[in-house]
Amino acid sequence: MKRTWAIARLTFREGMRMRIVLVFIIVLVFVLLRLPFALRGDETLAGRLQTFLAYSLGALGVVMSLATVFLSCATLTRDIQQRSIHLVVTKPVSRFEILAGKWLGVNLLNVVMVALSGLVIYALASFIKSRPEQFLRDRLKLDDTVWTARAAARPIEPDFEAFARERVEALAAENRSFPLGQEAAVQDFVKELREEWKRVPPHGGQRVYEFAGLPPASAGERVYEVRFKARSVPYAPDDLVRIGWVILDPQTGAVLDGRVTEERSGVRHQFLPRTSIVKDGKAALGVWNPPENRERTIYFEGDDALEILYRVGSFEGNLAKALLLILFRLAFLSALGLFFGTFVSFPVACFCVLFVFVVCLGMPWWLEAIGASMQRVDPKIDPYGRLGPYVRIVLVPLLKTLLPDFTAYDGIGEVIDGYAISTRLLLRGAAHTLVYGTALLALPGWLIFRGREIAQEII
Repeated sequence: MKRTWAIARLTFREGMRMRIVLVFIIVLVFVLLRLPFALRGDETLAGRLQTFLAYSLGALGVVMSLATVFLSCATLTRDIQQRSIHLVVTKPVSRFEILAGKWLGVNLLNVVMVALSGLVIYALASFIKSRPEQFLRDRLKLDDTVWTARAAARPIEPDFEAFARERVEALAAENRSFPLGQEAAVQDFVKELREEWKRVPPHGGQRVYEFAGLPPASAGERVYEVRFKARSVPYAPDDLVRIGWVILDPQTGAVLDGRVTEERSGVRHQFLPRTSIVKDGKAALGVWNPPENRERTIYFEGDDALEILYRVGSFEGNLAKALLLILFRLAFLSALGLFFGTFVSFPVACFCVLFVFVVCLGMPWWLEAIGASMQRVDPKIDPYGRLGPYVRIVLVPLLKTLLPDFTAYDGIGEVIDGYAISTRLLLRGAAHTLVYGTALLALPGWLIFRGREIAQEII
């Protein structure tokens, strides 16, 4: 362990002296110090803070990723090229200890840089938060929507599958044929019922959405917030959606509160109920379509289009988790850089790691490009023709397993919107980046490096 730690210290010092790493550090410092004064957002205090957090954390992730790629690829390949590694391999140090020490050294530098950057981001975010607001609602939005960590409860869906199966069985009893099979017909009916459940019909139509698993409210603390994203069908000429809301007693159905909102369609909005909405962990929210909407239907778009949010943590803890996810990504990239450095030159190793980095950043796009979400597609429009279903059976799981989706293990969106980063997301991110990367370096990387001839013995 002492030999590994000695190599880690040398790698850390080497990284601090590398010019390209210093360039990235200088760029990062300039960007972080400039952003609070260059970005205005939507001219509100909350919008300014959200814009700063988005760009600062995004810049931190990208700049540190590029610095990690060049450092991890250079630290081993340069030692081999300059033959300075001969001084190490002639000592009682195993090849595994060399790889482990260099990986620890690279990530020690990453921890220091991310921690310092995180402190700077938090200090600048606190500075923005302390600025005077233009109106009271702006301050409330900042405190209750951004500077917090909340969990979301979604409406309890009815048992759509049971309804769909009864319908299919009834149609089958009438000798109705199903070209794609009864199971496919059930799934089609489930999708149809779920979409209908998200719609509130015109002319005073109403729906009640029930929630469960909500924590009790603390005395005198406003912890619940209704968040929604709705559209009008057909499209409203003024791009505004008028929605009536009724807070119901989940036990008796009595009306506790009511209001009407008129907000832009397709955009997330929220409001704070004026009364306690939770009893015994349950809540009921009524939605009605005002007559002013005429023939327009209200449609809640997406699985997260209607939620009740409640506080479960602090902004500081959420920011720390987002920084931890960035460190997991850097650990994977450093392991990948050392892995390629065991058998190829510095330029080739950089190219390979940067290629993987780009693919991981755009994983949703790549999956969409190969038709991962396609179901029962006509071979004429399938990118792989008739072989499409069989290709995707192999290719989609292979991509999802071998290459982590950096967009899925990214806590920046949660920090911006005040959503708590879950422990499950942290564990998934660690397993697919940190653990997977170290396993890639410790097994195949070590085997390749152990079998590589560093210097020829001359007798």
